[in-house]
Amino acid sequence: MKLWCLLVVLVLLGVAAKCAAQTAPAADPSTLVWKAMWQSPFDASKSASVKELTLERDRIRLTLADGTLQFTQPVNGLVFGATFRGRGRLQVSVPNRIEGEQLHLFTKQDGLDMEFTEATFCFTDNTFNEVAAKVQWAASGPTADDLYTSRQQQREDLGAELLPRLFKSVLSTDRKPTALFAADLKTKDRGWTQVRFDALEPEEITVGRWADVGIGKHFDIWLSFPAGGRGAAEAWHDPLAREDFNIRSYVINATVTGGAELAATTRVTLEPRLSGERVLLFFLDSNLRVDSVKDAQGHALAFYQARESKDRVQSYGEYVAVALPEPTKAGQSQTLEFRYAGKRVVRKVGAGNYFCESFGWYPARENSFASRADFEINFRSPKKYTLVATGNKVSETTDGDWLITSWKSDPPLAVAGFAFGDYKVYNEKAGTVDIDIYANRQPDDFMHSIEQVTEGSLPGESTFGMPAMGSLSPSVMAKTMGIEVANTVRLFELYFGPYPYKHLAVTNIPYSYGQGWPGLLYLSALSFLDSTQRHNLGIRDNIRLTDFFRAHESSHQWWGHRVGWKSYHDQWLSEGFAEFSGYLYILYRQNQKEYLNRLRLARQDLAARDLRNHVYESVGPVWMGRRLSSSESPRGYATVIYVKGGYILHMLRMMLYDPRNQEHDQLFQTMMRDFCKTYDNKAASTEDFKAIVEKYMTRAMDLEGNHRMDWFFRQYVYGTGVPHYEFRYQTQNTPEGKVKILGKVTRSGVPDDWMDTLPLYLHKGGGAMRIGFVNATKPETTFEFLMPSQPEKLSLNYNEDVLAEIKQ
Repeated sequence: MKLWCLLVVLVLLGVAAKCAAQTAPAADPSTLVWKAMWQSPFDASKSASVKELTLERDRIRLTLADGTLQFTQPVNGLVFGATFRGRGRLQVSVPNRIEGEQLHLFTKQDGLDMEFTEATFCFTDNTFNEVAAKVQWAASGPTADDLYTSRQQQREDLGAELLPRLFKSVLSTDRKPTALFAADLKTKDRGWTQVRFDALEPEEITVGRWADVGIGKHFDIWLSFPAGGRGAAEAWHDPLAREDFNIRSYVINATVTGGAELAATTRVTLEPRLSGERVLLFFLDSNLRVDSVKDAQGHALAFYQARESKDRVQSYGEYVAVALPEPTKAGQSQTLEFRYAGKRVVRKVGAGNYFCESFGWYPARENSFASRADFEINFRSPKKYTLVATGNKVSETTDGDWLITSWKSDPPLAVAGFAFGDYKVYNEKAGTVDIDIYANRQPDDFMHSIEQVTEGSLPGESTFGMPAMGSLSPSVMAKTMGIEVANTVRLFELYFGPYPYKHLAVTNIPYSYGQGWPGLLYLSALSFLDSTQRHNLGIRDNIRLTDFFRAHESSHQWWGHRVGWKSYHDQWLSEGFAEFSGYLYILYRQNQKEYLNRLRLARQDLAARDLRNHVYESVGPVWMGRRLSSSESPRGYATVIYVKGGYILHMLRMMLYDPRNQEHDQLFQTMMRDFCKTYDNKAASTEDFKAIVEKYMTRAMDLEGNHRMDWFFRQYVYGTGVPHYEFRYQTQNTPEGKVKILGKVTRSGVPDDWMDTLPLYLHKGGGAMRIGFVNATKPETTFEFLMPSQPEKLSLNYNEDVLAEIKQ
């Protein structure tokens, strides 16, 4: 008997230890609720045999045809979970064409209809009362269920973060605005499939599953849409409407060390939008372990954090759930203080080289690009290094071996980041904008390894007979980088309006990508190499890694920061616009030929096929945003959002292009500056941008005769497809001595209601001039017009004006 008791105690201690790894000890009732939700004991009196029991949530219909349903014991007065074993059926009706195409991509079904044999349910809505009114309870049932706990553990191992969301709603004093219903269903053909109705999301309904992508798993979203028949644009009109609180300001006191450790105390001032909330959820890198959370009076608060992921590929989640002593009151601001520290958020990648994660190093909301906050950041860093951060540097002092710097945002920012290391600093100017290049004096570990391999015994010769690379220190190219980045700022001010901040800092990172943060660019160290070094490394596309790359990232000062995005649907307004900005800089830095070459390469990328033989352009519309990254097409997001998004903006530029005006792009420039001014430091949607386009559209663009650009956005933003055109013409001499052109354009590859305005070019003396447009509103379009003399040649789409394949 004593041995049995000891074993029970050890088991309970093990469960508590697992919970403690995700919580901080605090004398708060929420701790008992959190532990109970992890343990999820079942209620012996709440087990029932069910037949043809139906649960409906908007377009979701779950039928429990025959089986056993068991419920958890109540927590905080609420029964929150259940399991089912038997025969069941999931049916979801598709709300629109776009969602139907996405569902078909994953399931090959036009409407979702699947059978399942096991299920777990998590809920804070009326599910329990709804079921209790329809069943008869068995005399006795089990008090534990491995199915529920194992699925919960598997979800948390994947970083699904369902538990903290459920925890939030269980503790809410008004559960209607935070209502949650989630079901995991074991299907025959698709494994575990999840359906979810979340009242806190603008798109309440989500259906999908976790699928293998490389060495990790990714959640494929099959369907995501608003409830009640609303459209997504309507649901996201106010992107913060469903947020339970807004963050107004940060005061961050952080220390970074030469050992790549980060420690910080961060005060977050927030304004609740809902009353009655006891739990607030924040995004924070799980490698930063929270030591304490306190309120404005210094009282310690209970908090619950995802397990530390360390170097694990699959995150356990990046959440911190903070339990408040009293429910929130809408509009009554409060301040929380977080103390945390950890490694891996800053990584040492060479002598004097550090990589600093740009997001996740302070408590934030995931949809931060739809809002803005004031930042005051005070850093302690090693005095022998230089530190740069977003915002304006307001002070710099030393304290022994430490450098103390202070930074403040002006205007408020969506995000904040920093970098530090052994930098050579080069200063440049673009008008009144200060450009500062922070280039590492020594190459990072990867570059250093290349240097060692290519050090030859003879001048100019490597150990392996390769050309010697020379110094791969980014500082060698600091001046060149300063000049080039300044040039991008000048060009984008011309096209998009004033640079939104007072200065721009540029630093190198040890990877092959880049990122534009407010007033701070992270550029790949590869872009700091000269042309000879890149050639010796086998990098053939120098322009994409240099001119295009720098311009793309610097344009994010406008696209993403000056103008944010309201939802994932609208993120192409950032990445697609930055892609176009890269093309635009190539036009001015290189020439028209190279600009057109980039567009042709973009068209080829869209026509290419992924590993599952999908044509990239057909994977989904630009409107799908991040959902295009999936197990079906891992590169779908990057190809469609970036490449097609950039091409869309080029198409608008060419429709507004005026060859008769000395400033050919004047109308396009005016439109883009108006867009930036209208949404200066605000979030914009696709429909917001469409309204600006309609303000400046020309007569040639009005293909539907309603002074709207519905046709264009319907096809290229909300739809998929690349039209194929065949162009033929003949000439006839007229009695008046003129030449009649008889032309015909035949379209294929897209629906019959497709329409385009195709530019017609006259070739003469090796050049080409646009002389008009052919409005191809039908599968076959004929036209005729007079010319004063026999043309040398006529062609369509000479300047890649339209995303189309042309045979002529």
